[in-house]
Amino acid sequence: MITTRMTRPRHSVWSLLLLATLAGCATLPSTPPTTNVPSERLSHDTYTNPDGEYTVTLPHLQSGARIEEFQASIDKHAIRISDDSGKTYRILRVDNTHSHFTLEQISNESKVGELFRENRYVESDRGKELRLVGLKKEGSPLVSQTKEKDGVVTRKKDLYKADSIFMRGIYIYEVSAGVTASPGQSEDTLFDEAKNNLEEFLKRLRVQ
Repeated sequence: MITTRMTRPRHSVWSLLLLATLAGCATLPSTPPTTNVPSERLSHDTYTNPDGEYTVTLPHLQSGARIEEFQASIDKHAIRISDDSGKTYRILRVDNTHSHFTLEQISNESKVGELFRENRYVESDRGKELRLVGLKKEGSPLVSQTKEKDGVVTRKKDLYKADSIFMRGIYIYEVSAGVTASPGQSEDTLFDEAKNNLEEFLKRLRVQ
């Protein structure tokens, strides 16, 4: 009998915090996306978070679009946007009142190595930002199946992602863009695409 099992990736301390929450003219696809966002906060091209502290103009989405909010706890809220091409976008906002995370602590947990290709600071109109580029093992919304000796194993594909992390008042924002590999694409191409998608996504973000 053929069995199917899922594998579970490993995560850093900061990643575990993030996992507690569960990424031209912006347009939605012709088929309405699957979403749990109330219609009064999701227009044709703009998402507004529950307390109105930020808005983001939606990126272009292909078929299978999903726009999902997560409120893991009173201090962690996220919006995740994805489609069947394997592109993802995410905005995570964490109330830092009690955790007291700093950009330096997050940077120290994200050293360049197997999972992180870039770790640097930039200055923008959002202030000081930590920029990370790396591989999130089994982080894609897409899955693959491989036949192994004990059956068929279903795994999420890897996600090539770029992050911008910055402080605003009592909150930490992590804004992310990710892409999933297609046959023939090099890692350099995938990381460059993720970085470009992040830059465009950040231009669409307005934080009060």
